[in-house]
Amino acid sequence: MTHRIACVYAHPDDETFLTGGIIPKYAAAGIGTDLYCATSGDAGKNSSVPVSSREELARIRQDELRSAARILGIESIELGTYGDGTLHELEPTTLIGDVVSFLRRTKPDVVIGFGPEGAPTGHKDHRAMSRVVTAAFFLSGLKTAYPEQVDAGLFPHRAARLYYHAWRYPHRDPRLKLESVPFTAAIDVRPWLDRKLSAFKEHKTQQYAYDLFVNDVLLDYEYFALAAGTPQANAMDDDLFSGL
Repeated sequence: MTHRIACVYAHPDDETFLTGGIIPKYAAAGIGTDLYCATSGDAGKNSSVPVSSREELARIRQDELRSAARILGIESIELGTYGDGTLHELEPTTLIGDVVSFLRRTKPDVVIGFGPEGAPTGHKDHRAMSRVVTAAFFLSGLKTAYPEQVDAGLFPHRAARLYYHAWRYPHRDPRLKLESVPFTAAIDVRPWLDRKLSAFKEHKTQQYAYDLFVNDVLLDYEYFALAAGTPQANAMDDDLFSGL
């Protein structure tokens, strides 16, 4: 049986920071990854890349995302149309519906998203997307949730597990302050660190964070916390699909 992963994030570059090691690792094993990215990153930093408008920054960051995704082995990308920095202000019904639709179409076994603390940065968009992915994980399997999708032929899909991104604490970089929910899986990504770094370098507008990325993100293991779904085979696992 071929498994699939769905990553549900807020911004271009989240996929590389959070899962830039496990995506190529699982791709090499024949496990595909699909990505939902809610915003274009139009309000982000540009690392001295010449940008004349928010619209141009959005186009640049979308292109960077596509380049990084090719390096990592992401098979499909769905880009939302929400403004960077606005997700925490939204009435979330439509955004949750977008993610429900994404999960019903891509049919993942494992869904990965932000934990409630919003990653080490605590970004408001990250925290909002944690609530969105959690709701969508459960609602995507219910035929009475977003019934207009079901009427259109997009049938319910119940993923086996929801994982939150997690990490060891404290951080190496003192600028990162937040503790994550306790991780339950530690995935060895050492053979894939060159790939992860190459993907990060495609995000040219984000190179202001190079030192932070190398010192506190480009680590031997990526960590995840089981949030919902089928229990892991072991209390601490080394494979997100163990026992499925």
